[in-house]
Amino acid sequence: MSPVPNSPRSLHSSRALAYAALICTTALWGSSGVASRALMDTIPPLVMAAARWGVAFAALLPLVWPERREILQAIRRDWKRLLFLTLVGGAPQSAMVYTGLAASTAIHLGLLNSTIPVLIILISWGWYARRPRRLEGVGLTVSLTGVVLILAHGDLGALLHLQFNAGDLLMLGAMLVWAIYTLGLQDRPQSLSLFAFVFVMALMGESLTLPFAALQWVQTGGVHLGTRELLGLLYIGAIATLVSTALFSYGVERVGAVRAGILIHLMPVFSTLFATLFIGEQLFVYDAAGFVLVAGGAILGCFRPEPVLSSPASTKM
Repeated sequence: MSPVPNSPRSLHSSRALAYAALICTTALWGSSGVASRALMDTIPPLVMAAARWGVAFAALLPLVWPERREILQAIRRDWKRLLFLTLVGGAPQSAMVYTGLAASTAIHLGLLNSTIPVLIILISWGWYARRPRRLEGVGLTVSLTGVVLILAHGDLGALLHLQFNAGDLLMLGAMLVWAIYTLGLQDRPQSLSLFAFVFVMALMGESLTLPFAALQWVQTGGVHLGTRELLGLLYIGAIATLVSTALFSYGVERVGAVRAGILIHLMPVFSTLFATLFIGEQLFVYDAAGFVLVAGGAILGCFRPEPVLSSPASTKM
């Protein structure tokens, strides 16, 4: 016997699935960071951003072909909203991250990613007049402490010696627009399934990014794409981008942007785990302590959910 729609049992089940989707999202993002760092020595940032979303576009095309009429109608009717979401959450945002990363370090990228939950709460407070709940604030603080502990390698004094450059500022801008995208997801066109929505983002994002990627390809004298690069781009585009974007949209629609943002703090945890498993980096005691703080803060911040879902979630997948 299935739960009655909008019953407490049904809402609890929906939230549980949403949190599972968001945790899977952070794991995929963490793996994407490791894979991207491994490819950046051979693939320029704009080319990587365009290739990433090009793979997602190609993978989605046969899946959303039956929705082609709905997609065309949504583009005609809601093109401004879709274009806005593409700019802050699609290929242009990826291009910002990769361009900044090329001039910075992976440690700084992890540190700046941890600002996303804070930015989401601040924007929600200033723009939507949504005051953060007590447990959200406490959980965010605990989780952020864990992230900082990991990034500082157990020596908080080391944070005082970090130097930020133009790449860091560009990545910080990318974190800001991603926070805006997270909040804007709650108003995405509900006439589109999640996969159709991601397809439109990929289509628009490629249209905006491809000319600049082509110019960078020519300026760098072309890029050699061997088996390693092709498999890496296939994973980043088809799994770490396509699947994670759909899961993230699903989660945000059901638990809201603030709680989804808090769970982003799990991403550095997964990044460190994957780096340890696949590229031989060593796991230290401070990493384990940071993991406990990050996970505990994320869980604490998601306690006592609001009595109804944060937005009318589409049932279309």
